[in-house]
Amino acid sequence: MPGSIRTAFWNLQNLFDTDDDPISRDFEFTTAQGWTPDVFAAKKTNVATALSALFDGEGPELLAVCEVEKDSILEDLFALMGNQHLKVVKDISGTSDLRGIDVAVGYDNRKLKVIDKTSHVVSLRYATRDIFEVMFEVKETGERVTVIASHWPSRRLGRFRTEGLRIALAENIAFLVRDRVRLDPVEYETARSAGDLQAVQARWESNVLLLGDFNDEPGDRSVVDHLQAGHDLDRVIGETNDIDGFESETGEYRGSDTFLFNAMWPFAPMPKVGTYFIEGLRSGERFANRFQVLDQIVASRGLLSGNGLTLDLDSVDIFRERIVATSGGRPRPFSRKTTKGTSDHLPVTAILRY
Repeated sequence: MPGSIRTAFWNLQNLFDTDDDPISRDFEFTTAQGWTPDVFAAKKTNVATALSALFDGEGPELLAVCEVEKDSILEDLFALMGNQHLKVVKDISGTSDLRGIDVAVGYDNRKLKVIDKTSHVVSLRYATRDIFEVMFEVKETGERVTVIASHWPSRRLGRFRTEGLRIALAENIAFLVRDRVRLDPVEYETARSAGDLQAVQARWESNVLLLGDFNDEPGDRSVVDHLQAGHDLDRVIGETNDIDGFESETGEYRGSDTFLFNAMWPFAPMPKVGTYFIEGLRSGERFANRFQVLDQIVASRGLLSGNGLTLDLDSVDIFRERIVATSGGRPRPFSRKTTKGTSDHLPVTAILRY
């Protein structure tokens, strides 16, 4: 029987508890600074209510978030949602971010089973927020999908001044994707010796889903050139991207392009549509288009072929209901003064079908 997995990503905008963590720069989110237990509880309630409203009130079954301080806060959100089947993929490594914000993943244990998980940290001038990689198994079919959730470095010091940091994240994620869809050198040479092209092709069809706040838009070069995620679907699933034979050199196989499809491209040219709204940066940079599509859903070819687990491209959307957005479609950030609003980003949603 056909099934589906309701999938979402959301930047929760500084969802800290009220404790002062001596390791991170979270002093703004303490009782002394007006981040009281009542204010914190209101923010959690607002976010949980909005999450429950996704997918016409059915809520997500696979969720990645960023700007959450710790896994226990995501568990609090799930408890407030009243869905006992939503579980957090525990990441004992926590966060290395200077501000103390993290990336986290949750799932419905009726639909999905955790097979493996790894937290990756890229060392730039400072350690980045982690890239959280989780492999799930779809319980009904036994199919596997690797979810890579991330929160790329901010633009706040200037888009171009900080671009190299996001390029570094993009390159590292591209490396992780390559290892999910390509055999390692020993495996490839073994398959070539045995003439087992099917093993190479099967690996090429592996399901990989990227969810994250990239802090760059779909057309920016960190995404297009370095992550190799574009809008040309044929480039990903077309014949020119098929593997129909062995390379004579293993390095040619391992080093070939691994193109991905960015499902958020259709929103980029839309007027007054985006996941984030900004006038300018503290660097002084101003934006002609104040609506920006920073939050992304990106898929490997395995999720696009229509064979087995598939990302339904028609389902991909930005959640813009009044519970999280203004009448003009801007995100409604949480106000500790009024305790209204949720986040300065809008959620992005999609459905995986099997």
